[in-house]
Amino acid sequence: MATGAVAAAALVALVWVTSGSADVPPAPVAAADQHAFAAPRASSSSPAATSAPPSTTETTSAPKPSATSSKTPKSTSRKPETPAAQACSSSLAGAQPAVARVGNHVREKFDVDSVGGRAGRSGTSDHPAGLALDFMVDPKTGDALAAYVLAHESDFGVKYVIWRQRYNDGGGWSAMEDRGGETANHYDHVHVSFVDGAKVSVTC
Repeated sequence: MATGAVAAAALVALVWVTSGSADVPPAPVAAADQHAFAAPRASSSSPAATSAPPSTTETTSAPKPSATSSKTPKSTSRKPETPAAQACSSSLAGAQPAVARVGNHVREKFDVDSVGGRAGRSGTSDHPAGLALDFMVDPKTGDALAAYVLAHESDFGVKYVIWRQRYNDGGGWSAMEDRGGETANHYDHVHVSFVDGAKVSVTC
């Protein structure tokens, strides 16, 4: 009987222990360990714990506008062309055609207002035959005109030039005698005599 009582008491104690253990609360668990998707904790020696991974996102600046896109297109209109040079007129103060052509060329180049041509002379002169021209000029223009004519002596069919009481047939200037006045001594005009029958080609 005593043995049975002991066995019964042991059984009751076992049942109490078993049922009492079911009410014992479990040990607390960290929040990160309660979720299967939580990232593992990084140790202090891990590179990931001290620095963030390098960014793979590239920054690109907005494309600059084209340098030519804001420019105004150049005008395609052409400037009026200079009229083509034409043969000089063969008419000037009664001079022969070739002489007149050269005279018109020189007159236009030096902007000469008055040119004398064929005219009677008491002494020896090329004027009566239409082979001489007198360009009425100021001293500065006369110097340039005389030099230009002599520089083109063969092209213009020039025979000789008289200017400021000097004579030049292509061999240099030589002094002339005093004829008594400004016009007679060629101080107000350049006299140019031409070769008869010369072939010239000039434009105006």
